[in-house]
Amino acid sequence: MRAERFLPLAAIAAVLVSLAVCGSGAGDRTGPLLVVWDFETGSAEGWRPNDPAHWRVAAADGSKVYELTAPGTPGPVRAPTSVSVLAGHDVASFEFTGRLRCDTDPATAVRDMCVFFHYQDPTHFYYVHFAGTSDGVHNIIGLVDGADRVKINAEPAGASTFRLTDRAWHPFKVTCDAATGEIRAYLDDMKTPILTARDNPLAHGLVGVGSFDDTGAFDDLVLRVPLR
Repeated sequence: MRAERFLPLAAIAAVLVSLAVCGSGAGDRTGPLLVVWDFETGSAEGWRPNDPAHWRVAAADGSKVYELTAPGTPGPVRAPTSVSVLAGHDVASFEFTGRLRCDTDPATAVRDMCVFFHYQDPTHFYYVHFAGTSDGVHNIIGLVDGADRVKINAEPAGASTFRLTDRAWHPFKVTCDAATGEIRAYLDDMKTPILTARDNPLAHGLVGVGSFDDTGAFDDLVLRVPLR
């Protein structure tokens, strides 16, 4: 498939080597690069935010990033309020990587940034909630299936490892094997997941980024799909 925005060849090689070394959580089935976004053109064309007024491409730390500038508005069910999905790439099994930064005061433990997948519409999707604390609704893998979000990850409430405790950039990885329903989420450490689940009622959909009710930024987003 065509990639809307390519990194320089050296950067792509580095990303592919890193992903090959770290593994995907889906065995050897990860395949060719599908989409890379580094936002260096100053455009986020192809991304579909639920509120375009709250998203922009901005300069940060010598790079350009996709920035969420304001919290969203709650919808009909309890779920993340800000989401921007990558249009045109409906996937089942996948590996989605990048880096994220939360701009909310680190003194706020419930701060978060989210990664979405199998997004079908505003009330049907999965999300990984990376947070500064862990409980039944923070630092979880959540499912929104026509009703308020529910925690689906295997780690007991309050027992998952949380690392979003500052305003620094953090690498992330989310993988899904649609055949088994296995979901894994990583932050900082790309070898050991901090959140795991086995679930598959939605089966496929779009990937995206956002937050439950905070602000922050995303960059160097890479979507890979399995070999067919």
